[in-house]
Amino acid sequence: MHNSVELSRLFSSARQAVLGTDSSEIVFANPRAQAALGFDPTGRPAADIIPHEVLENTSESFVCAAPLAGRRANISVSRLGNLTILFVEFMEAEKPAMYLTRSIISNLRSNMTGLKISVDRCCDSFQDGRLPSEKYTSVLYHYYYCLLRTLTQIDSADMLERSEMLFTPVTTDLVKLCADLTDTVALLCSTQDVHISFTTTEAELFAVVDPSRIEQLLLNLIANSLQHAKPGGHVTLSLERRDASIILSVDDDGDGIPQEKLPGIFCLPDDVEEPGAAEGGLGLGLYISYGIAQLHKGFLLVESREGEGTRIRVMLPSDKEPSPKFKTPETTYRIEGAASVLTELADVLPSSCYGPKYED
Repeated sequence: MHNSVELSRLFSSARQAVLGTDSSEIVFANPRAQAALGFDPTGRPAADIIPHEVLENTSESFVCAAPLAGRRANISVSRLGNLTILFVEFMEAEKPAMYLTRSIISNLRSNMTGLKISVDRCCDSFQDGRLPSEKYTSVLYHYYYCLLRTLTQIDSADMLERSEMLFTPVTTDLVKLCADLTDTVALLCSTQDVHISFTTTEAELFAVVDPSRIEQLLLNLIANSLQHAKPGGHVTLSLERRDASIILSVDDDGDGIPQEKLPGIFCLPDDVEEPGAAEGGLGLGLYISYGIAQLHKGFLLVESREGEGTRIRVMLPSDKEPSPKFKTPETTYRIEGAASVLTELADVLPSSCYGPKYED
Protein backbone atom coordinates (compact mmCIF):
# COMPACT_ATOMS: atom_id res chain seq x y z
CA MET A 1 0.00 0.00 0.00
CA HIS A 2 1.38 3.37 -0.99
CA ASN A 3 1.22 6.09 1.65
CA SER A 4 0.60 9.74 0.84
CA VAL A 5 4.32 10.60 0.90
CA GLU A 6 5.10 7.89 -1.65
CA LEU A 7 2.19 8.97 -3.84
CA SER A 8 3.25 12.62 -3.69
CA ARG A 9 6.72 11.59 -4.82
CA LEU A 10 5.30 9.33 -7.53
CA PHE A 11 3.14 12.09 -9.05
CA SER A 12 5.38 15.08 -8.31
CA SER A 13 6.57 15.35 -11.92
CA ALA A 14 3.22 14.48 -13.54
CA ARG A 15 2.05 17.01 -16.13
CA GLN A 16 -1.53 16.59 -14.97
CA ALA A 17 -2.95 17.91 -11.72
CA VAL A 18 -3.23 14.92 -9.36
CA LEU A 19 -5.12 14.78 -6.05
CA GLY A 20 -5.44 11.96 -3.55
CA THR A 21 -8.14 11.56 -0.93
CA ASP A 22 -9.24 9.01 1.62
CA SER A 23 -12.79 10.35 1.11
CA SER A 24 -12.49 12.33 4.34
CA GLU A 25 -9.71 14.77 3.47
CA ILE A 26 -7.21 15.56 0.73
CA VAL A 27 -4.09 13.56 1.62
CA PHE A 28 -1.85 14.79 -1.18
CA ALA A 29 -1.72 17.16 -4.14
CA ASN A 30 1.12 17.29 -6.63
CA PRO A 31 2.76 20.64 -7.55
CA ARG A 32 0.66 20.92 -10.73
CA ALA A 33 -2.56 20.59 -8.70
CA GLN A 34 -1.38 23.16 -6.14
CA ALA A 35 -0.46 25.60 -8.91
CA ALA A 36 -3.77 25.10 -10.73
CA LEU A 37 -5.83 25.55 -7.56
CA GLY A 38 -3.72 28.44 -6.27
CA PHE A 39 -3.30 26.80 -2.86
CA ASP A 40 -2.22 23.54 -1.24
CA PRO A 41 -5.42 21.58 -0.47
CA THR A 42 -3.62 18.91 1.58
CA GLY A 43 -5.41 18.36 4.88
CA ARG A 44 -8.60 20.12 3.82
CA PRO A 45 -11.97 18.30 3.89
CA ALA A 46 -12.42 16.46 0.60
CA ALA A 47 -16.09 17.51 0.42
CA ASP A 48 -15.04 21.17 0.26
CA ILE A 49 -13.25 20.56 -3.05
CA ILE A 50 -14.62 17.39 -4.68
CA PRO A 51 -18.34 16.84 -5.52
CA HIS A 52 -19.91 14.33 -3.13
CA GLU A 53 -21.20 12.26 -6.08
CA VAL A 54 -17.57 11.63 -7.04
CA LEU A 55 -16.54 10.82 -3.47
CA GLU A 56 -19.46 8.43 -2.98
CA ASN A 57 -18.96 6.52 -6.22
CA THR A 58 -17.46 3.14 -5.39
CA SER A 59 -16.40 2.09 -8.91
CA GLU A 60 -12.76 1.19 -9.40
CA SER A 61 -12.41 3.73 -12.22
CA PHE A 62 -14.59 6.26 -14.02
CA VAL A 63 -14.43 9.68 -15.67
CA CYS A 64 -16.56 12.75 -15.15
CA ALA A 65 -16.94 16.34 -16.22
CA ALA A 66 -17.65 18.19 -12.99
CA PRO A 67 -16.80 21.29 -10.96
CA LEU A 68 -13.76 20.90 -8.71
CA ALA A 69 -13.02 23.69 -6.22
CA GLY A 70 -15.50 25.81 -8.15
CA ARG A 71 -13.75 25.30 -11.52
CA ARG A 72 -14.86 23.25 -14.51
CA ALA A 73 -12.74 20.14 -14.93
CA ASN A 74 -12.41 16.79 -16.67
CA ILE A 75 -11.58 14.21 -14.00
CA SER A 76 -10.33 10.62 -14.31
CA VAL A 77 -10.79 8.68 -11.07
CA SER A 78 -9.01 5.50 -9.94
CA ARG A 79 -9.05 3.58 -6.66
CA LEU A 80 -5.84 2.53 -4.95
CA GLY A 81 -6.71 0.60 -1.82
CA ASN A 82 -8.56 3.02 0.46
CA LEU A 83 -7.39 6.03 -1.53
CA THR A 84 -9.08 7.74 -4.45
CA ILE A 85 -6.74 9.23 -7.06
CA LEU A 86 -8.04 12.08 -9.25
CA PHE A 87 -6.27 13.07 -12.47
CA VAL A 88 -7.60 16.53 -13.28
CA GLU A 89 -7.60 18.69 -16.39
CA PHE A 90 -9.10 22.09 -15.66
CA MET A 91 -11.13 23.67 -18.44
CA GLU A 92 -9.54 27.05 -18.99
CA ALA A 93 -11.63 30.17 -19.43
CA GLU A 94 -10.35 30.58 -22.98
CA LYS A 95 -11.73 27.53 -24.73
CA PRO A 96 -10.37 26.03 -27.95
CA ALA A 97 -12.19 27.16 -31.05
CA MET A 98 -14.64 24.84 -32.75
CA TYR A 99 -13.44 23.94 -36.24
CA LEU A 100 -14.24 21.45 -38.97
CA THR A 101 -12.11 18.35 -38.57
CA ARG A 102 -11.35 16.03 -41.47
CA SER A 103 -13.79 13.53 -39.99
CA ILE A 104 -16.59 16.13 -40.01
CA ILE A 105 -15.78 17.17 -43.58
CA SER A 106 -15.74 13.51 -44.63
CA ASN A 107 -19.15 13.05 -42.99
CA LEU A 108 -20.57 16.07 -44.82
CA ARG A 109 -19.16 14.90 -48.15
CA SER A 110 -20.58 11.40 -47.66
CA ASN A 111 -24.06 12.74 -46.89
CA MET A 112 -24.02 15.11 -49.84
CA THR A 113 -22.96 12.25 -52.15
CA GLY A 114 -25.78 10.11 -50.77
CA LEU A 115 -28.29 12.90 -51.36
CA LYS A 116 -27.10 13.29 -54.96
CA ILE A 117 -27.41 9.56 -55.71
CA SER A 118 -30.86 9.39 -54.11
CA VAL A 119 -32.12 12.43 -56.04
CA ASP A 120 -30.80 10.96 -59.30
CA ARG A 121 -32.68 7.71 -58.71
CA CYS A 122 -35.91 9.56 -57.89
CA CYS A 123 -35.49 11.67 -61.03
CA ASP A 124 -34.98 8.52 -63.13
CA SER A 125 -38.32 7.23 -61.85
CA PHE A 126 -40.06 10.49 -62.76
CA GLN A 127 -38.55 10.39 -66.27
CA ASP A 128 -39.92 6.89 -66.73
CA GLY A 129 -43.36 8.09 -65.74
CA ARG A 130 -43.28 6.37 -62.36
CA LEU A 131 -43.36 7.63 -58.79
CA PRO A 132 -40.14 6.93 -56.86
CA SER A 133 -40.31 3.79 -54.75
CA GLU A 134 -40.66 4.08 -50.98
CA LYS A 135 -37.16 2.66 -50.68
CA TYR A 136 -35.63 5.54 -52.65
CA THR A 137 -37.65 8.22 -50.87
CA SER A 138 -36.74 6.73 -47.48
CA VAL A 139 -33.03 6.79 -48.36
CA LEU A 140 -33.38 10.38 -49.56
CA TYR A 141 -35.03 11.48 -46.31
CA HIS A 142 -32.43 9.53 -44.32
CA TYR A 143 -29.52 11.35 -45.92
CA TYR A 144 -31.31 14.64 -45.31
CA TYR A 145 -31.57 13.89 -41.58
CA CYS A 146 -27.95 12.67 -41.43
CA LEU A 147 -26.87 15.98 -42.94
CA LEU A 148 -29.17 17.89 -40.60
CA ARG A 149 -27.69 16.08 -37.58
CA THR A 150 -24.15 16.92 -38.67
CA LEU A 151 -25.02 20.59 -39.05
CA THR A 152 -27.03 20.61 -35.79
CA GLN A 153 -24.11 19.14 -33.84
CA ILE A 154 -21.61 21.57 -35.35
CA ASP A 155 -23.96 24.46 -34.56
CA SER A 156 -24.59 23.24 -30.99
CA ALA A 157 -20.89 22.78 -30.26
CA ASP A 158 -20.12 26.22 -31.67
CA MET A 159 -22.88 27.88 -29.63
CA LEU A 160 -21.60 26.20 -26.48
CA GLU A 161 -18.10 27.46 -27.23
CA ARG A 162 -19.45 31.00 -27.63
CA SER A 163 -21.75 30.66 -24.60
CA GLU A 164 -24.64 31.53 -26.93
CA MET A 165 -26.77 28.38 -26.77
CA LEU A 166 -30.46 29.26 -26.33
CA PHE A 167 -31.50 28.15 -22.86
CA THR A 168 -35.15 28.44 -21.77
CA PRO A 169 -35.82 26.68 -18.44
CA VAL A 170 -39.39 25.90 -17.44
CA THR A 171 -40.88 23.68 -14.76
CA THR A 172 -41.06 20.31 -16.50
CA ASP A 173 -42.19 16.81 -15.59
CA LEU A 174 -39.08 14.73 -16.30
CA VAL A 175 -41.00 11.46 -15.93
CA LYS A 176 -43.29 12.45 -18.79
CA LEU A 177 -40.36 13.73 -20.88
CA CYS A 178 -38.38 10.51 -20.47
CA ALA A 179 -41.37 8.22 -21.00
CA ASP A 180 -42.47 9.99 -24.20
CA LEU A 181 -38.92 10.11 -25.53
CA THR A 182 -38.33 6.41 -24.82
CA ASP A 183 -41.62 5.43 -26.49
CA THR A 184 -40.69 7.36 -29.65
CA VAL A 185 -37.16 5.92 -29.79
CA ALA A 186 -38.43 2.37 -29.14
CA LEU A 187 -41.02 2.74 -31.94
CA LEU A 188 -38.41 3.90 -34.45
CA CYS A 189 -35.99 1.15 -33.36
CA SER A 190 -38.60 -1.61 -33.37
CA THR A 191 -36.99 -3.37 -36.31
CA GLN A 192 -33.58 -3.42 -34.64
CA ASP A 193 -32.49 -6.17 -32.28
CA VAL A 194 -32.08 -3.82 -29.31
CA HIS A 195 -34.42 -3.52 -26.31
CA ILE A 196 -35.03 0.10 -25.26
CA SER A 197 -36.75 0.89 -21.97
CA PHE A 198 -37.35 3.54 -19.31
CA THR A 199 -37.50 2.91 -15.58
CA THR A 200 -38.30 5.08 -12.57
CA THR A 201 -40.02 4.79 -9.20
CA GLU A 202 -41.41 8.33 -9.47
CA ALA A 203 -45.00 8.98 -10.59
CA GLU A 204 -43.90 12.48 -11.59
CA LEU A 205 -40.78 14.54 -11.00
CA PHE A 206 -40.88 18.26 -11.73
CA ALA A 207 -37.68 20.22 -12.23
CA VAL A 208 -36.66 23.54 -13.73
CA VAL A 209 -34.98 22.53 -17.01
CA ASP A 210 -34.99 23.38 -20.68
CA PRO A 211 -36.96 20.37 -22.02
CA SER A 212 -35.64 20.67 -25.57
CA ARG A 213 -32.03 20.71 -24.30
CA ILE A 214 -32.59 17.78 -21.94
CA GLU A 215 -34.12 15.90 -24.87
CA GLN A 216 -31.08 16.75 -27.00
CA LEU A 217 -28.73 15.61 -24.24
CA LEU A 218 -30.53 12.29 -23.75
CA LEU A 219 -30.78 11.59 -27.48
CA ASN A 220 -27.02 12.12 -27.81
CA LEU A 221 -26.44 9.57 -25.04
CA ILE A 222 -28.95 7.11 -26.49
CA ALA A 223 -27.41 7.49 -29.96
CA ASN A 224 -24.00 6.70 -28.46
CA SER A 225 -25.41 3.54 -26.84
CA LEU A 226 -27.18 2.42 -30.02
CA GLN A 227 -24.01 3.04 -32.04
CA HIS A 228 -22.20 0.42 -29.95
CA ALA A 229 -25.10 -1.92 -29.16
CA LYS A 230 -24.78 -5.67 -29.66
CA PRO A 231 -27.54 -7.85 -31.18
CA GLY A 232 -30.06 -8.58 -28.46
CA GLY A 233 -28.62 -5.80 -26.31
CA HIS A 234 -30.34 -3.39 -23.96
CA VAL A 235 -30.39 0.39 -23.64
CA THR A 236 -32.08 1.65 -20.48
CA LEU A 237 -32.94 5.22 -19.53
CA SER A 238 -33.63 5.67 -15.82
CA LEU A 239 -34.61 8.56 -13.58
CA GLU A 240 -34.34 8.97 -9.82
CA ARG A 241 -34.20 11.64 -7.15
CA ARG A 242 -31.38 11.21 -4.65
CA ASP A 243 -30.98 13.73 -1.83
CA ALA A 244 -30.50 17.13 -3.52
CA SER A 245 -29.85 15.66 -6.96
CA ILE A 246 -31.86 14.37 -9.90
CA ILE A 247 -30.07 11.56 -11.73
CA LEU A 248 -30.75 10.63 -15.35
CA SER A 249 -28.87 7.50 -16.42
CA VAL A 250 -28.38 5.82 -19.78
CA ASP A 251 -27.06 2.26 -19.44
CA ASP A 252 -26.12 -0.20 -22.15
CA ASP A 253 -24.44 -3.60 -22.42
CA GLY A 254 -22.63 -2.79 -25.66
CA ASP A 255 -19.00 -2.60 -26.73
CA GLY A 256 -17.93 -0.14 -24.05
CA ILE A 257 -15.27 2.57 -24.33
CA PRO A 258 -11.57 1.64 -24.39
CA GLN A 259 -9.94 2.81 -21.15
CA GLU A 260 -7.29 4.82 -22.98
CA LYS A 261 -10.00 6.89 -24.69
CA LEU A 262 -12.04 7.68 -21.58
CA PRO A 263 -10.08 10.75 -20.35
CA GLY A 264 -10.72 12.67 -23.60
CA ILE A 265 -14.37 11.88 -24.23
CA PHE A 266 -15.65 15.30 -23.10
CA CYS A 267 -13.22 17.29 -25.25
CA LEU A 268 -13.67 18.67 -28.73
CA PRO A 269 -12.24 16.26 -31.32
CA ASP A 270 -8.88 17.20 -32.77
CA ASP A 271 -8.00 17.10 -36.47
CA VAL A 272 -6.56 13.58 -36.38
CA GLU A 273 -8.68 11.30 -38.51
CA GLU A 274 -8.64 7.83 -36.99
CA PRO A 275 -9.71 4.66 -38.80
CA GLY A 276 -13.45 4.27 -38.45
CA ALA A 277 -13.93 7.84 -37.22
CA ALA A 278 -16.72 8.58 -39.66
CA GLU A 279 -18.48 5.33 -38.76
CA GLY A 280 -18.42 6.27 -35.09
CA GLY A 281 -19.93 9.71 -35.63
CA LEU A 282 -18.48 13.18 -35.27
CA GLY A 283 -17.15 12.86 -31.73
CA LEU A 284 -19.28 15.82 -30.58
CA GLY A 285 -22.13 14.02 -28.77
CA LEU A 286 -20.61 13.77 -25.29
CA TYR A 287 -19.09 17.23 -25.59
CA ILE A 288 -22.53 18.69 -26.35
CA SER A 289 -24.17 16.63 -23.58
CA TYR A 290 -21.57 17.91 -21.12
CA GLY A 291 -22.25 21.50 -22.19
CA ILE A 292 -26.01 21.09 -21.78
CA ALA A 293 -25.52 19.55 -18.33
CA GLN A 294 -23.42 22.58 -17.39
CA LEU A 295 -26.19 24.94 -18.50
CA HIS A 296 -28.33 23.17 -15.91
CA LYS A 297 -25.60 23.47 -13.22
CA GLY A 298 -25.06 19.72 -13.49
CA PHE A 299 -22.37 17.35 -14.68
CA LEU A 300 -21.78 13.96 -16.29
CA LEU A 301 -20.23 10.82 -14.86
CA VAL A 302 -19.19 7.92 -17.11
CA GLU A 303 -18.34 4.34 -16.19
CA SER A 304 -17.37 1.95 -18.97
CA ARG A 305 -15.77 -1.45 -19.45
CA GLU A 306 -14.63 -2.47 -22.91
CA GLY A 307 -16.77 -5.38 -24.08
CA GLU A 308 -19.21 -5.01 -21.17
CA GLY A 309 -21.03 -1.73 -21.66
CA THR A 310 -21.28 1.87 -20.54
CA ARG A 311 -23.22 3.79 -17.93
CA ILE A 312 -23.57 7.56 -18.19
CA ARG A 313 -25.18 9.50 -15.36
CA VAL A 314 -26.42 13.07 -15.68
CA MET A 315 -26.40 14.69 -12.24
CA LEU A 316 -28.75 17.69 -12.01
CA PRO A 317 -29.57 19.86 -9.00
CA SER A 318 -33.05 19.32 -7.60
CA ASP A 319 -34.86 22.68 -7.69
CA LYS A 320 -37.55 22.19 -5.09
CA GLU A 321 -38.13 25.94 -4.90
CA PRO A 322 -37.40 27.51 -8.30
CA SER A 323 -36.14 31.07 -8.39
CA PRO A 324 -38.83 33.70 -9.19
CA LYS A 325 -37.78 34.17 -12.83
CA PHE A 326 -38.40 30.45 -13.47
CA LYS A 327 -41.82 30.28 -11.81
CA THR A 328 -43.64 29.23 -14.94
CA PRO A 329 -46.71 27.01 -14.99
CA GLU A 330 -45.97 23.33 -14.50
CA THR A 331 -46.01 21.52 -17.82
CA THR A 332 -46.27 17.80 -18.52
CA TYR A 333 -43.79 17.59 -21.35
CA ARG A 334 -44.94 16.08 -24.62
CA ILE A 335 -42.59 15.40 -27.50
CA GLU A 336 -43.80 17.20 -30.61
CA GLY A 337 -43.44 14.85 -33.52
CA ALA A 338 -40.42 12.70 -34.22
CA ALA A 339 -38.23 15.25 -36.01
CA SER A 340 -35.74 15.71 -33.17
CA VAL A 341 -35.42 11.95 -32.63
CA LEU A 342 -35.03 11.31 -36.36
CA THR A 343 -32.30 13.95 -36.45
CA GLU A 344 -30.30 12.94 -33.37
CA LEU A 345 -30.49 9.20 -34.18
CA ALA A 346 -29.86 9.59 -37.92
CA ASP A 347 -26.48 7.85 -37.69
CA VAL A 348 -27.92 4.74 -36.03
CA LEU A 349 -31.42 4.30 -37.48
CA PRO A 350 -31.99 2.40 -40.75
CA SER A 351 -33.33 4.22 -43.82
CA SER A 352 -36.65 2.37 -43.45
CA CYS A 353 -37.41 4.67 -40.48
CA TYR A 354 -37.45 7.72 -42.75
CA GLY A 355 -39.88 9.13 -45.27
CA PRO A 356 -43.11 11.16 -45.43
CA LYS A 357 -44.80 8.82 -42.92
CA TYR A 358 -42.96 10.49 -40.00
CA GLU A 359 -43.10 14.06 -41.27
CA ASP A 360 -46.54 15.01 -39.91
